[in-house]
Amino acid sequence: MEFSIERNSLLKAIAQAQSVVERRNTIPILANVLIEAEEGQVRFRATDL
Repeated sequence: MEFSIERNSLLKAIAQAQSVVERRNTIPILANVLIEAEEGQVRFRATDL
């Protein structure tokens, strides 16, 4: 799948998702943002585990 997005919109979405990610995480894989694209939608997910 290919998609196009304005830079500012992408940065805003990433910043919102990144705001819940623990900064001092002992499990590095949990300190990331998952970006999924399907059926005309782009979804950003993060965790604060």
